[in-house]
Amino acid sequence: MVIGLTGNIGSGKTTVCQFLADKGCLCLNADVLGRQVSEPGGEAYAELRQDFDAEYFDEAGNLLRPKLAELVFNNAAELARLNAIIHPAVLRCLQREILAAQAEEPQRVIVVEAALLVEANYLPILDQLWLVWADDQVRLHRVMERDKVDSKQAQARMNNQLPQTEKAKYARYIVHNNKGRAELQQELEAVWQQFWQEMEQED
Repeated sequence: MVIGLTGNIGSGKTTVCQFLADKGCLCLNADVLGRQVSEPGGEAYAELRQDFDAEYFDEAGNLLRPKLAELVFNNAAELARLNAIIHPAVLRCLQREILAAQAEEPQRVIVVEAALLVEANYLPILDQLWLVWADDQVRLHRVMERDKVDSKQAQARMNNQLPQTEKAKYARYIVHNNKGRAELQQELEAVWQQFWQEMEQED
């Protein structure tokens, strides 16, 4: 079973992923893989060097992520160009890691965590999708506090993602995270139990 775990910025999906790891799931982080494929020698690196100017790399050839982020956050066409390089490379890495894990432990639940699971079209490699949901105002305050940015900057980051209502159309389970860690833990336990009950019924 491969679960896709997604949630928009500030939703708390990293906390949910830790909960699933504590339950014995193997968690693969697509954002971490995205950084790895864009490093020198990585699967997407050569194409990044070809498509983006030298000013976005340091003298050692490493990608200057903050500088590139500044470019793509304010330019939809540049963001699309970057995603067209990174997402396919990450998808190939995920497919290899999933196959290797399934060969080693066929019964283990695998979790693929990414903010852009739906947007990047990773759905074909998943058996089901879980969405971590937090109301917009809750997420806005979390992003402002976490990233030390003002409301305008936080809102701009939120606007770069597909609305939660659209992602919910693909979700098997929706985990709500508006009220804090204790309530989140309680809801996660309930969802986890329901997940296993449905798994057993399908068997």
